[in-house]
Amino acid sequence: AMMGLALAGVQGASVARVHVARVAPARACRRVSALSVMNAAPTRWPDIVRSYVTAKFASVDEDSSGEVDRDELAIMFKSLMPEASDSELKSSLDSFFSEFDADNSGDIDEGEFLVAVMSNKLINSNMRLKEQVYQDVLNTFSASGTKLLSADAFGALEAQLDWEGSNLPLELGKLAKSYAG
Repeated sequence: AMMGLALAGVQGASVARVHVARVAPARACRRVSALSVMNAAPTRWPDIVRSYVTAKFASVDEDSSGEVDRDELAIMFKSLMPEASDSELKSSLDSFFSEFDADNSGDIDEGEFLVAVMSNKLINSNMRLKEQVYQDVLNTFSASGTKLLSADAFGALEAQLDWEGSNLPLELGKLAKSYAG
């Protein structure tokens, strides 16, 4: 319910694809172990993006506080905008916090981070969000060896991009094979 509320204010076509499923009361449902749910590979876009956001958030939250402060976010911004001057980075951070720090705490929590990613404001807004996620997953892997998505989720994302006609999987094929392998 909380995620649904956080996404409600986001503009754009990406949000229209997020669906909320109604679940019958627990007594009427078959029991599913938490482990089987955690080990299930995300293959639908909302699941893939949620898995990505969780992993990306954890990689940016260097002190594991559960919130990303300005300094932690600045490191990420510098990696996304390497040519930006210090004043441009400061301006981008100010704008980011003004728009996405919904509770005005001075930190970004995972829900606020998800809203930012879903709004396409975090990364190059000229590319589609799926391509942005794909490229960031591969860039992070190339730079640090960290895998932000499971091999199954990465494969599903790559298949979706192929199906939608994106050239990115072809352009980054060698790196993608090394990620999947």
